[in-house]
Amino acid sequence: MKSFLIGAAIAAPFILVSVLPSHAEDTNAKSVMAGSNASASDYKFELANAPRLSGAGKNIVAVKLLHDGKPVTGAIIIQSRADMGPIGMAAMTAPIKPLGEQPPGTYRFEVANGSVWKKADDWALSFSAKVQGVAQTVTGKVVVKLTP
Repeated sequence: MKSFLIGAAIAAPFILVSVLPSHAEDTNAKSVMAGSNASASDYKFELANAPRLSGAGKNIVAVKLLHDGKPVTGAIIIQSRADMGPIGMAAMTAPIKPLGEQPPGTYRFEVANGSVWKKADDWALSFSAKVQGVAQTVTGKVVVKLTP
């Protein structure tokens, strides 16, 4: 009896696999599989327009997340950072606050750089995002001149 149970336990997964219907002909399954082949390196962040002052040493910066040149909507920004790496001072950071996605595919941030640096200079804004259908985290950086 024990050998029958062990044999059944070993054979059961193979039986289930052969009984389950194949999704190879299902066009929906193909599109899901095609989306899952996207790589995080296929995405990039790009400055959407010139930053604008929002008063008291703060700038509003809008960036687009692009895939094959098209805006990506619904991404979840999980990390953002503003630093002065472009001028050799990466340890100098400024608070950065996400303001949401508006318009779709454009992600806005408020950078409080005026409290850190009192003149216009280049800042690196780094982002990490989760995108539906992409297993890895999408990362990128834009360099922008910010005014205090």
